[in-house]
Parts: sequence; structure tokens; C-alpha cells
Amino acid sequence: MTQSEEKKQKIDEIISSNEEEAVKIDQIAKIRGWFRPEEDSAYYPIVQQYLQGDLDIDTASSKLFRPTDQKIINRMLDEVNFVDLWYSIIHSAKRKSFHEAEDDGKRNAHFHAKVADLVAAFREHKIKDHEEYNYIYSDLYDLGMACREVNNDEPEPNATDVEVDAWANVNFFWALLTEKGLLDLSLYAIWRMRTALEEEQQDDAEGTAAQKYDVSVPAAASWIFGLGRALYTKEKDLTPADRKQGNPAKGGELWKGKAEFSKERWALWKERLGIISKLDSISDKTKTISRDALEAMERAESFNADAHSARAGS
Repeated sequence: MTQSEEKKQKIDEIISSNEEEAVKIDQIAKIRGWFRPEEDSAYYPIVQQYLQGDLDIDTASSKLFRPTDQKIINRMLDEVNFVDLWYSIIHSAKRKSFHEAEDDGKRNAHFHAKVADLVAAFREHKIKDHEEYNYIYSDLYDLGMACREVNNDEPEPNATDVEVDAWANVNFFWALLTEKGLLDLSLYAIWRMRTALEEEQQDDAEGTAAQKYDVSVPAAASWIFGLGRALYTKEKDLTPADRKQGNPAKGGELWKGKAEFSKERWALWKERLGIISKLDSISDKTKTISRDALEAMERAESFNADAHSARAGS
């Protein structure tokens, strides 16, 4: 049995178990080698206690940040594992569905908003009598790097539903960080849309076209749910001034315009979602989330801007 086959067998066993999805995500993360908290993380248990309601945010912040304060004051910054803190927070965001609805049918974003509140608490934290070090918190030290690493955990076309869910969940969290003005990760939205909506997927050795849509569409949709009108109204030319910078916001084969956020690109995404939602070959789950995303796009286009203050980065 090859290593790949052995991994698949282990994951299949996890999927068939009676564990809740969050536990399955934890177990699959180890097998896949996802970026995640260390086994003996000092941060992860505190983050979980906060998210489970056992700690309020002030207590959680104190437990998470005070030991770090002391190391910073003692000029022992190298001993602070900021990345483990961020992996603890980001992995927590993977574990809970962003698409669950409350009893009234409205989308339940409360959990991921609560996770984002921890990031906000970090940014706003101050070291008493040592203001010269506050930039470490206000700059969200190492968070951008941690997000870039986790961005490499994108599932393959043959991924399980649990892996697809985890990927969509963390993208929804990134959308919230962007919407709340904490960290502008809006470029990730283009990457998700490009994969899901700007390419005409084909069957190949990696997987069928349907499998590729089933994996990529939920993560793309999560940005529509997370940013909504802010994504619709965002207008920005991202064409690099220097070719050496590459062209990270470039389009897929179906987008003929510039590397940009624009109403025209949004219109393509909307058109493609409509087409994909009607494909017989994709899963019912993908059809549903595609249709929900289309409805969210309609709401974004007709939303009263005066009633909302969403931001999608500058």
C-alpha cells in the first residue's frame, strides 16, 4: 500500500466514524499535515475554552496575552510562539460550519465572529507602561504569515466533504477578518473565485470536473457570504507595477479583463455560479450553496449601503 493509499484509508475510517465533524477535522488535519496548533500548545486549550463559553473574552485575552507581555518586556521575543497562537485561532475557525442556519433561517455567523473577536482583542491589547512594544499587537505580528501557510491546505479534487467544509469554514473566517477591517485578505477572494468560477473545469487525472467544483465552489461562496456588498462594491486595479511581482490577482481563462476587483468581474462570478448550480454532475450540497450564494449576491446588489458599514480592505 502506497503512502497516499494509506492516508486515504485512514481518512475513510475517520469519515465513517460517529465522531462530530470538528473532531474529524482535527484527526484529518494530522493525517494531511495541515498547519495547526502544536500538540502541547499553551494557546489552543484557552481558545477552545473561550469558544465553548467557559471564558469571557477579557479572561481569555488575559490568559493568552499576559505571559507574552512579560516575555516582550524581558526582551525575549524569540521565545514567543505567535504562529502557534494564530494556528490555534485559525484551526478553531476550520472546525465549525459557517453555513449552519439558526432557527429563523438566517445564517449563523456568530461562531466565526467570536473567533474574529479574539484577533481584534489581540490588535487592541496594550502592554501597560511599555507602550513602545504595543506595535507587536497592533500589527498582528505573524498573522499574515500564518494565513499564507494555511492557504496551502487547499484540498485536492478527491477530498472528502469534511475537508471541503473545513476549507470553506476557514475562508469564511478570512472573509470576516477582511470585512471587519482587521486584516485585508481580499486577494484570497480572487484566488477562490478564480479556481471555482473563472475556469471551465475538465475531467483529468486529478479528478472529474464535478469533483473540482464540489471542492472549490463552497470556499468561493464563503467569501460572498462573508463580505457580501463589500465584495460587490470593491473596485480596485491590482495590475502589478513591476512584472517581477508576478500577477497574483490575474484572471482565469474565462475572465478577459484586468487583474482587478470590479463590477464586471463580479458579474462573471454571478453568471458562472448560475451555470454551475444547474449542473447535474455536482453534488446536491454544491447546488444548494451555489444557489444560496446567488441569492446573497442579489441581496448585495440591492442592499441599502447606509445601513451597513462593511469593509473589504482599501
